[in-house]
Amino acid sequence: MNSFYELGTPYGDEKYELYGRPEWEEEFGRAEWTDAVHDSVPGIVCPVNPGHRRAGDRTMDLHIILSSPRVGDFVWTWQSECLITDRVLDLFQQAGLTGFEIRPVVVEKVKRLGKRRLEEIPRLWELVVTGKGGDARPESGIGVIYRCEACGMVRYSSYQNGILVDEQQWDRSDFFTVNGYPKYILVTERVKDLIIAHRLTNCVLIPAEALRWPDMPRPEDMYLIKGK
Repeated sequence: MNSFYELGTPYGDEKYELYGRPEWEEEFGRAEWTDAVHDSVPGIVCPVNPGHRRAGDRTMDLHIILSSPRVGDFVWTWQSECLITDRVLDLFQQAGLTGFEIRPVVVEKVKRLGKRRLEEIPRLWELVVTGKGGDARPESGIGVIYRCEACGMVRYSSYQNGILVDEQQWDRSDFFTVNGYPKYILVTERVKDLIIAHRLTNCVLIPAEALRWPDMPRPEDMYLIKGK
């Protein structure tokens, strides 16, 4: 059986036993979308249930505002996009890692830039995960709790025992996601070993089975209360 890990952003109030430093959150911060990117996101309105209004997929490449001229090997946006530098991209490509594409990123502004020039900021790429893990194993507790036939909205329950990958559905990619959790980047041992060997900054690695639900309502409880 293979081992899998979540590749994510550091948080200052968490501890990371495998890899990652909580202080990276304050050191590097998060990137913001520009107004143009916000405006590029279409709204989806259900023809039957007005409560199903939600954001669609953005229609343009990322244009961002960095919170600091200090740029780690990874950069994370407030919307959970994963950005990487040329150095990281070269490492991933040289290792032949699979399950991702890249999109260009435009840095339009850097806060507290000081005497540095915008051109001195490292080039960034958006890491777009294309690998598929299918449905998580039932022991995860993840399953469909609501589906709207009118607008296609699907809601999944929370994970109870981490995110357990069903290797029969996994497409063998090094980067992949499971159904219901597209913001959770799951990676293989190969990715984990590369990140640790090169001490890449501003990222954390957590064993997928060790993930614990954050201090927030669970989707199944919210839908039970709402009755829909």
